[in-house]
Amino acid sequence: MRNLELLSYRHLDAGSHFKDTQRVCIDYDSGNVYAASPVCIVGLCPQTEQVIGVVDLTQCDELPPDGVNRIVGMEFLPDQQSVCVAMDTGSVLLWNVSSGQVESVGDVSSGIRAMSWSPDQEILVLATGQDTLIMMTREFDPITEKSIHPDNFGADEFVNVGWGKKETQFHGSVGKEAAKQKTEEVKAALSWDDKQPRISWRGDGQYFVVSSICPNTAARKLRVWNRECEHQSTSENVDGVEQALAWKPSGSLIASTQRKPNKHDVIFFEKNGLRHGDFSLPFGVNDVKVNELLWNTDSTVLAVWCEDLVPEGSEVKPKSYVQLWSVGNYHWYLKQSITFDDDRVCSLTWDPEHAYRLHVLCQSGKYLQYTGHWATHSSNNALVAVIDGSKVLITPARQLVVPPPMSAYHLQLPSAVNLVTFCCHGNTDDTLLLLDDGRVVVYIFDNSETKDDSVKLDGAGGNSFKTCCTTPSLKGIYTIKGLSQTSWTSRLVHHVVWFSADTVLFCCVDDQRSQHSTLYSCKFDGENLLVTCETFVDGAVYNMCCDSESEEAILAIQLTDGFIMKYDIGSEMIIPWELNTGEELSFPIPCQQMALCSIGEQKVVLGLTNRYRFYVNNTEIASNCTSFAVHKEFLLLTTLTHTLRCICRKTRVEVLPTLSDGKAHPFDESIRRVERGSRIVTVVPDDTKLVLQMPRGNLETIHPRALVLSSVRRKLDELKFLEAMTAMRRHRINMNLIYDHNPDNFLSNVQLFVQQINNVSHINLFLTDLQEEDVTRTMYTAAYNRSPLTEESELTNKVDTVCDAVRLALIQEDENKYILSILTSYVKKSVPELEEALLLVRSLRDTPSKNAVVSPAEALKFLLFLVDVNEMFDVALGTYDFDLVLMVAEKSQKDPKEYIPFLNNLRRLEGYYQHYTIDKHLKRYTRALRNISQCPDHFDECLTLVSDHKLYKEALSFFSVGSEKYKAIAKLYGEHLIEKKKPEEAGLVYVKAEEWELALHAFKSCSNWRQAFCMAAKLKYNKENEVDLARKLANQLRNNKSHVDAATVLEEYANDVEEAIVCLIEGCQWEEALRRMYKHSRTDFIETNLKPAMLESYEGQMESLESMRADFEKYRKRLKVIREEKERSRLEFQETGGVNDADADLFSDASSATGESIQSSKYSGSQSSTFTKSTGRSSRNRRKAEMKKWRLKEGSPYEDFALIAALSKIITSVDIMRDEVKELVKVLVQFNSDKEACKLQQTFGSFLTLIDSAIPSIWLDEAEEGEESLVLGPQATANTIAQAVQRGQTLSTKEKLDPIIKSAPPLHKDIKWKLSLLDDSKS
Repeated sequence: MRNLELLSYRHLDAGSHFKDTQRVCIDYDSGNVYAASPVCIVGLCPQTEQVIGVVDLTQCDELPPDGVNRIVGMEFLPDQQSVCVAMDTGSVLLWNVSSGQVESVGDVSSGIRAMSWSPDQEILVLATGQDTLIMMTREFDPITEKSIHPDNFGADEFVNVGWGKKETQFHGSVGKEAAKQKTEEVKAALSWDDKQPRISWRGDGQYFVVSSICPNTAARKLRVWNRECEHQSTSENVDGVEQALAWKPSGSLIASTQRKPNKHDVIFFEKNGLRHGDFSLPFGVNDVKVNELLWNTDSTVLAVWCEDLVPEGSEVKPKSYVQLWSVGNYHWYLKQSITFDDDRVCSLTWDPEHAYRLHVLCQSGKYLQYTGHWATHSSNNALVAVIDGSKVLITPARQLVVPPPMSAYHLQLPSAVNLVTFCCHGNTDDTLLLLDDGRVVVYIFDNSETKDDSVKLDGAGGNSFKTCCTTPSLKGIYTIKGLSQTSWTSRLVHHVVWFSADTVLFCCVDDQRSQHSTLYSCKFDGENLLVTCETFVDGAVYNMCCDSESEEAILAIQLTDGFIMKYDIGSEMIIPWELNTGEELSFPIPCQQMALCSIGEQKVVLGLTNRYRFYVNNTEIASNCTSFAVHKEFLLLTTLTHTLRCICRKTRVEVLPTLSDGKAHPFDESIRRVERGSRIVTVVPDDTKLVLQMPRGNLETIHPRALVLSSVRRKLDELKFLEAMTAMRRHRINMNLIYDHNPDNFLSNVQLFVQQINNVSHINLFLTDLQEEDVTRTMYTAAYNRSPLTEESELTNKVDTVCDAVRLALIQEDENKYILSILTSYVKKSVPELEEALLLVRSLRDTPSKNAVVSPAEALKFLLFLVDVNEMFDVALGTYDFDLVLMVAEKSQKDPKEYIPFLNNLRRLEGYYQHYTIDKHLKRYTRALRNISQCPDHFDECLTLVSDHKLYKEALSFFSVGSEKYKAIAKLYGEHLIEKKKPEEAGLVYVKAEEWELALHAFKSCSNWRQAFCMAAKLKYNKENEVDLARKLANQLRNNKSHVDAATVLEEYANDVEEAIVCLIEGCQWEEALRRMYKHSRTDFIETNLKPAMLESYEGQMESLESMRADFEKYRKRLKVIREEKERSRLEFQETGGVNDADADLFSDASSATGESIQSSKYSGSQSSTFTKSTGRSSRNRRKAEMKKWRLKEGSPYEDFALIAALSKIITSVDIMRDEVKELVKVLVQFNSDKEACKLQQTFGSFLTLIDSAIPSIWLDEAEEGEESLVLGPQATANTIAQAVQRGQTLSTKEKLDPIIKSAPPLHKDIKWKLSLLDDSKS
């Protein structure tokens, strides 16, 4: 599906030395051209257009005095910087182009008829006048000499094993005559054949073929020889074989020509001499003679050099033709046809370096250079055109993809087509063709019903079949008028851009300056294409394109050096193309393919070289790109790694990645594997189709996921739900996308969704695919670029919401029609509403409708397809409808002997008890309780049900408060709460049950003395029992450190004031104890109890503070040392690239950390790592392992965490002493112990100051913690961890998430505990 397009053209008049040259060769290092004629050997530099050397053969002493008649061979030898030339006189000359010396390296007395060097230039083969082959080394030493006409077939002669004779085969209707062997009669070579042998080497230099006149038949015969000059095979007898000969460099075929009675063919032979295919030349049988056939270096193009056959004595000058052919799917296409009217071609050759560069020398001495490249011509509407001589094969990829060499239809033109292009703005399928005679043909799609005779239908239908696509009609054939160049140059119009319906732009090479081009702008004027403007370009144009998506009248022009120019069609000005930075744009390497489009809201020029380098502006994006195409939303690339990449065009140019690494990138929306060698033919706009062509020529249509998702998104935005679902079903896109794309939009248009889909099966498919997952954030996150969910609540009840909304729309639309979809919406909910679904089936059975589409049996069968039949049997049983149960049971595999007796037993039970039995069987205990509560005769079963299944709360709600049944259940509830160690709640429930004694015991056990005395009052306790209860409760309260409550109980209920005061002193409640002493006139306790206890408490507090301070200082210093060691280890890690010992637990045993990369196995174990599984197997071992992490043993891996935890514990203990110290200081001052009070206040105050100053060094700044949180986490990888370590970040681990480790404990600084009268800083 590719055409050979002319990329650049150069011409220059090389002078008289180049007239009538017979051979030409190329120096591929410098690009110099060397030619030879019987008169001279001359060199030319095309870059400077200067002759670089001339050897006059008429004055050469090494040649015979009568001169040279014909040059039979010529080769440039780069290692010797010499040109080797062989003459028919037998001389072989070597001209050193550097020194200019000419040397005769050999002479064959019988003359030389042909010369050919091997591709590696190690072997030279000469055909002599004595019909022998002489093989020589590169030093011109003879190796061997063989006859050019050996008698045998060759070493590869076929072996006849005796079977399969022609006489024994069946020949059908032809008859027995066909069984007789017929000898192939061959005629002598034609008169115009020069009768000279031809030699052609295979590309690998292992074989060469010789075409010569057989002395027996006077016809040409081909013989294959190997590198040792051993005869291998001889061609079969073929009548009419001509002189042209060329062995395909890839080695598969040998090309020659054959003149048949009715046509003129190019034929092919295999190495074994057998025929292998052919194609016909577009000439009459006796119109032309083929001078030479030439393969280009990569074997893709075959050049055919023809010349008109002119009768002898005629004054008519024969024309020359150069045709370029290529093959695909076993069909040969004529891609370019160049006609030379006035100036015959005298020699031509392919460039050995550039595969598609052809060098031509004309009889007048003119040198021509043609450079082409392969290009796919596709319109903006995916109409693909392929040139095949005078036919243009058209395939509209949007409607149908016809495999080559067929097409939907073809355009038959009056002469060969050299160029095809499509209109960029307007009807983009309109086609413009450039013929080899310089005329322009235009076809348009005008929706005309009349069929054009030049449009021939192929794969699109016709011949009484329906036409599958629209066909164009011929608008006209136009002649270009107004060119300043000669008629010859006007034929070489190239880089044609049909910008709009009436504006055509193209380039021609300047007649006077071959390295400069002229840009022409033309308008259609009658039968002419009239030039309206010409602009001179300072350089040769290499490529030209425009942006078909933009109405901006701008052309991008690339020169041969890669420099990009901008041509404004309106102002007709050419200026350099400037980037946003102000830099002038230039491709680093000239690009054979070019396009103009917008990426990231920036106009960019795309370029692809023949070495697979892809550029966006001057930035190389890929080094392995084989083809590209511009889609409305994506840039599509195929690569040498056999992948297709779809890059979103919204991506900023600055962040486009280098794709040469072959890795996935965040904004590659789709990377898919394609067949090896695939190239993009076209992408269908506003569709999902991408057409690829394989190396062998066949086409493959794929639907890249990025294009599919783009199309689906667009259709969902346009509320085209049916088209979107059709595409999603075809390409297996998750149906959740219909909702997740825009939930609000879907819910507000759910009725439209139902109306458009209008298909029960498709709606069921949508409902059954529903998931709580948001596929735009998971499965298709690249296409939507939405951040992952941070909270699960964002997707709560998605399935339920959609099911309810769709069900409501279905009911409103047509409940009878969508009954199955409604059932699906019930079943698909997160908690399936199976009972509602069954009730709907029952309503179908009970109230049949005339409009019903589905019978109850069919609805039930569908429901059982969605739900397990056993589960549905239980649901049906829960409806208490035995007929419905039997309907379900009949659809199941249950044995009637099992369920019929069971159902009969249930039928015999009374109403509520029957329901209770069913609910209990179905383990619906709450409903069973409700039903059994309605059966007064079965209260015992009710109590058993409540007790067995802990339904106390529900049971209390089913009975009236104060009833006996209520009290019985409340008593059971209290007993349950006692078992659960909840005595206070049990006491409250016992109160409901009026079980005062049990309530008293419950309140007593939880030390709720107030409620206990209330219950004692209810039980009418006497004084003695009350005092006994008070003393027991007081002892419990003392043990619980509730000394104030204990004192109150002793004072008020036990009448024991002394014990109450002692209890308060014991609890350090100094002021309350004093109050009770003075209230009851028991001040004697001050000396006997208060003061000794006060001093004892002072000593205890001082001792505790000193101990905690010492520990605090020790832990703080140790923590500082550990952190310094870790910092030193981190620096060593950064310098050496080794694993940091302090952070070694972050890496598995199998990990390696070198430089900036860490590669670890997720299955490896780890050394004391918090990220791997615990080493303990039992819960006890796991607890022990967890405790080890908090040990303060020096050298343990988590010693720093243990130290922080210990420091936090000390700070918390000191902080809660504020009230206690305050009360103690006040009572010390009151009883004249000012010295002790002052010392205690100072000690405690200094400790608090120390804590305040130490906290910032123990718990690091929150900013650092935030930085650490970026290092580890669910998104962290081994590489990011290693890079964070090298940047100096501290690795955070799982334990740092503990509040004790993460932040300092809060301090109660608002408590005023100091006494100012003891403060030394105040007077």
